[in-house]
Amino acid sequence: MMSTFALGQMQVRRSGYGAMQLAGPFAFGTPPDRASAIGVLRAAVAAGVDHIDTAQYYGPGVVNELIRDALYPYPGGLAIVSKVAVRPDGSGAVLPSGDPDRLRGASRTTCAACGPAGWQR
Repeated sequence: MMSTFALGQMQVRRSGYGAMQLAGPFAFGTPPDRASAIGVLRAAVAAGVDHIDTAQYYGPGVVNELIRDALYPYPGGLAIVSKVAVRPDGSGAVLPSGDPDRLRGASRTTCAACGPAGWQR
C-alpha cells in the first residue's frame, strides 16, 4: 500500500500528478491536443491519483482551465494544489514573488480558474 501524508485536512498519496506538461512548450500556450490533455487528467484520476499539482502561470491559465474542464465537478478526495509564490518573467524564467497582495491575488485567480467547489485557502 502506498504511504500517505497530510495535505491540509486531507490525506493524500505521496505520488500525485504534475500538470505543468499539459500546457504548450515550456509550460506556455495551449496544448497541441486539448482532448488528449483532458483525457490524461481523467485517466490519472481514474488510476487513483488523488492530488494534482498546478500553477496559474502554466499556460498562463491554460492548465487550470483544462483541469476544470476535465474534472469539474471534482470527485471527493481529490486535492488540487497550486503554486502562487512565483511568477514568470518575459523570457519564461520563473521568479519568486512573495508580496502578500500578489499572493492573495494569485490565490483568487487560481480559485476562479479552477472552479468554485471545495477550495481551501
